[in-house]
Amino acid sequence: MMEEGAVAAVLDEEWLARFVLFRKWIRSDRTVKPDAFIPYPYPNLSVTRHVGLMDSEPWEIGQDVADARPATLYGRADLQAVNFRRQSLAISATPRPRNHANVSGWPPDKPSQKIVAQEIAALAVFIRRP
Repeated sequence: MMEEGAVAAVLDEEWLARFVLFRKWIRSDRTVKPDAFIPYPYPNLSVTRHVGLMDSEPWEIGQDVADARPATLYGRADLQAVNFRRQSLAISATPRPRNHANVSGWPPDKPSQKIVAQEIAALAVFIRRP
């Protein structure tokens, strides 16, 4: 049994969502640009875990994220956790906000981050906001 406040580790097969809050992150063919996955200037990239959520709940979380900025929620970029790990990145679940995780281990400079982000973006599936 897990302690109160503890969160389960992110498994390789888990689906993660990166919320798309900028139109410029989406190509005309509805694929996601690498910019959606560049954490610079921050050390971590924020993602949301799908585990334990009903179909509508990722959208509710995404809207909360957009409202906090404020920004427009255009959709989300989904991919499995293993795709981050194949780029030598780590994923750490956090207790708050709900179903949140941080992707860390990025190179320190933006050009190097973009190289990694290109690999990740190529595997992401863009899902337009309903």
